[in-house]
Amino acid sequence: MGDPPRRVRRRSGSHARTLVLSAIVLGCGVLVLGLFTSEAAPVKGPSIPSAADLRAGSQRPADPPLTKPAAPTVSSRASHLAAERFDQAQQLLARQAAAVRDRDRDAYLATIDPQEATFAKVAARTFDNLVRMGVTDYRFGSLVEDLGGLTPERREVLGPTAWVADVGVTFRLEGPDPELWKTDLRTVFVERQGVTYLAADGEGTDSGAATPLWLSDTVGVVRSKHTMVIGAGPQSRLERYARTAERSVSRVSRVWGDDWPEYVVVIVPATQAQMERMVGVEPDSQNAVAAVTTSVGRVDPSKASHIVLNPEPFDKIGSLGRIVVLTHETTHVAAHATVSTMPVWLSEGFADYVGFHESGLSTAVIAQEFLAEVRRSGGPEELPGGPDFDPQAKALDQAYESAWSACKYIAYRWGTDTLVEFYRVMDGAKSEAEQDEAYETVLNTTREDFVARWRRYVEVKSRGG
Repeated sequence: MGDPPRRVRRRSGSHARTLVLSAIVLGCGVLVLGLFTSEAAPVKGPSIPSAADLRAGSQRPADPPLTKPAAPTVSSRASHLAAERFDQAQQLLARQAAAVRDRDRDAYLATIDPQEATFAKVAARTFDNLVRMGVTDYRFGSLVEDLGGLTPERREVLGPTAWVADVGVTFRLEGPDPELWKTDLRTVFVERQGVTYLAADGEGTDSGAATPLWLSDTVGVVRSKHTMVIGAGPQSRLERYARTAERSVSRVSRVWGDDWPEYVVVIVPATQAQMERMVGVEPDSQNAVAAVTTSVGRVDPSKASHIVLNPEPFDKIGSLGRIVVLTHETTHVAAHATVSTMPVWLSEGFADYVGFHESGLSTAVIAQEFLAEVRRSGGPEELPGGPDFDPQAKALDQAYESAWSACKYIAYRWGTDTLVEFYRVMDGAKSEAEQDEAYETVLNTTREDFVARWRRYVEVKSRGG
């Protein structure tokens, strides 16, 4: 069978032509699945009652007991107070979510701890980002307390009432991107004079945890008919990328067809470090990666993905390289490649085929390292497999060029429409037997015969044929 669900990524080429070749990280461990949709009803009024307020006598008089009541135990009192605390925090988040939906900045900032000036500035930036992004249907899920979430140093700063809870927030973006986005937050709540406030939303977050750009930097937004670019840095750069992304959508549809939303979201961090935090990978692990297609930050990865750029490598590859890369990544978005289990050679080779389609570049240029190896050692005995696409593989460029050449051969021998049909059938295959059947039903051949024919094809191409 194929490889597990994955993020797909384009890496900057190591040879003279200023294009990029793909690299892939296998495995789906970075996808955080789950849906947080429940929301407590918002509370009217300027503040939330505290447990002290309730004990002070705001309840209605109790009916005379028929029997003498048992004295409350310490544990029952603690449980009651904990429940009140959770209820107040959930109501606070409901008011904050309503403020986002209503575009009420003052109401949003009224939920923030007045003693945390630094976090207040971060919260104001986050609110402004969400408004610029056109966030709708913004809702928090249920709180899950982390009893050990505060260090002694932080507790000393925040005070004895502070406590930590994990919570998810989901939202949509205005426009043709209909699927839910999600973010997991590490929130800190405090009580000041009987009122509950939010004092942090990223408490103790591990450096490897995925962090959305809109929580870490000021973002701008550029919208066009088929694209939405969200990014840090100059607006002129985002506008330039939006024009390239717009072209990539039409290039994909000319090959893949129009049975997809024909819309792509591109996120542009200011630095590689931001990009790595966004997709939840180790620092300094993406030095050669120009772009990533990922479902991190989506509620249902099977329905939606988006593109994250690595700004410095992406800027260095030139205008032709950028359109090839964005078309490659947009192909992955259209085909839902982040959750596909088809062979990697077909997923990446097809994306490269669409990316280089109509580029005007010859086979000798696109596959120069692979063809040089064929001239030295003869054609390959098998198609490239998962390990060949590991980002640390020494012959990574050759693996991607090899995969592209296999897809190029299918288009040459059977036509582009048949290549697309073969991709779709292989994507739907549930077993190796069904994949073998795809060779027979779509290409009227066997896997073994296909490899043999492709090997002869690349040997001819390596000699300039």
